Amino acid sequence: MLGSVKDTFVGARNGQYRLLKIVIDNEQLVVGSSRQPVGSWEKDYDSFVLPLLEDKQPCYILYRLDSQNAQGYEWIFIAWSPDHSPVRQKMLYAATRATLKKEFGGGHIKDEVFGTVQDDVSLNGYKKYLIAQSSPAPLTAAEEELRQIKINEVRTVSSSVGGKLGAEFQMYCREKVFLG
Repeated sequence: MLGSVKDTFVGARNGQYRLLKIVIDNEQLVVGSSRQPVGSWEKDYDSFVLPLLEDKQPCYILYRLDSQNAQGYEWIFIAWSPDHSPVRQKMLYAATRATLKKEFGGGHIKDEVFGTVQDDVSLNGYKKYLIAQSSPAPLTAAEEELRQIKINEVRTVSSSVGGKLGAEFQMYCREKVFLG
């Protein structure tokens, strides 16, 4: 990794940049472009990120949020790998992903998004990703069947208990009415 990339990372972690596009040039990670913040992270997002995505060229994009953690600003790590990219390019980017995150500082990366089409990495796509991350994992067929059995057991127990209590309550009411 070139020294200028590491220097750029220092400035980025200090809030100097909103976005860094990292590309591989001659098997070296280099800063392809950078942008400074203009508005809020949400206002800047699509106008900064989407124009940088090329149809057949993978890249990494580090996008700064406005939130901070104990280490500084939080970032979204976007791995862009379009379906029609050359296989060699895809493999180079897959092989350097961990190195880039380590050099940037994994503690700064809040979320990782992988995309093959622009909708995957648009602001709307990122928000869908967040919703999916906070949703419970889907159940297997066996887990779903077990869940249904448990629900039915609860219904059976509560209806039989409710039935007994209901009958006892009715008898109690009759005794009070007739016996005073």
